[in-house]
Amino acid sequence: MIRLLLLLTCAVGVWTFKIQSVPSCGVEASSNLIHHNPWLVYIEYWRGDYRTYVRCAATLVDSRHIITAAHCIRTPKFTRLVARLGEYDLSKIEDCVDGICADKIVRIDVEKVIVHQDYDGRSHDIAILKLADDAPYTDFIRPICLPSGELRMDTMFAATGWGEIPMQGYYSSTKKIIPLPLWGSDECKAAYINLIVPDNTICAGGEEGIDTCRGDSGGPLVRYEKTAELWGVTSAGNSHCGTKGSPGIYTNVFVYLPWVKDAMAGIHDDKAEKFDVV
Repeated sequence: MIRLLLLLTCAVGVWTFKIQSVPSCGVEASSNLIHHNPWLVYIEYWRGDYRTYVRCAATLVDSRHIITAAHCIRTPKFTRLVARLGEYDLSKIEDCVDGICADKIVRIDVEKVIVHQDYDGRSHDIAILKLADDAPYTDFIRPICLPSGELRMDTMFAATGWGEIPMQGYYSSTKKIIPLPLWGSDECKAAYINLIVPDNTICAGGEEGIDTCRGDSGGPLVRYEKTAELWGVTSAGNSHCGTKGSPGIYTNVFVYLPWVKDAMAGIHDDKAEKFDVV
């Protein structure tokens, strides 16, 4: 059974400053938990004047675009989407951790949605959402880097979201950090003998009780090196989240980079679904 996871120096007697360049993406403000994954976005689903209880996430990749799973767009029914940025604890109005308090959350309407043209309910599970206004960059709202290079077989990812806690049966109110080791393609297919694992996916996890789950769909699978890179979009997995030997399945963003960049550049706007902005 499968789930869809809805420096200062001195030279020649003159003091000079070395200005170190700050990466434009993939950097957290500090190691404080309230600063982790500032690119994580909570998606609000609205039907008319009522917000529904659908729970999906997305990832900020520049000031106007977020990436999520196609099934987070095609499965629920809604008339309006709102991107909620800078969120940490869904249960609190003000978020504070170890003496640091987050800014007020920012809510921005989604004006366009572009679902991958080959999405069939299982494969090509990726979508780009364009925001109606620019997201402000702060210590709590920052974009992630797109993937580059290659994955080593000893890669350890980190996923995040507000989804269900495996084996507990309730949703997390705070952003989770979920360490997930990379699985080989053949290993993953062998773990799901009754399921065709889509091409262009990454499998990660498989440890007991440590997994993405319902409500984490659309969120990021991140590789941390010099900067944080978005390698996967949470897509599917064992319906019993956290089952040992059953890794999660993530859309491989690296494979879709040309499509992602074209969508962000507006090349696929003729295929976009447009929404009225409140």
